[in-house]
Formats: sequence, structure tokens, C-alpha cells
Amino acid sequence: MEKKLLSTLLLFAVFIGFLWWGLALIVSTISAPVKDGESIVYGLLLLGCAGYALVSILMLPRKNQS
Repeated sequence: MEKKLLSTLLLFAVFIGFLWWGLALIVSTISAPVKDGESIVYGLLLLGCAGYALVSILMLPRKNQS
């Protein structure tokens, strides 16, 4: 497999993983009987990492279509 394709797929997997983990952490913390502010902040940091990965994916050079 080509290195560029593999690195793009891994970056997309990082984006999906951080997005899933962050959302799951925030939803589970909000629905818990005792709300923990630290977990909410941690979930927001994970969502920030997911956003950074998404921006990195969008800034990748595109292949020219001829």
C-alpha cells in the first residue's frame, strides 16, 4: 500500500477514534448522577484533538485530476 494512502487512513482513524472517545466521555459524564467537571474538560480536549486531526486531513495536498 502506498505510504501517503496509509498515513491518510491512519490520520482518519485517529480523527474517528478521538471523536468517538470524546463524545462518549462527555455523554456518559452528563448522564451520570454525579457530574465530574474534570471528565467534561478531558472530553473537550479529546474533541479538540479530533478537530486538529480533521483540519490536518483537510489540509493534505490533493491529487490533480486531469
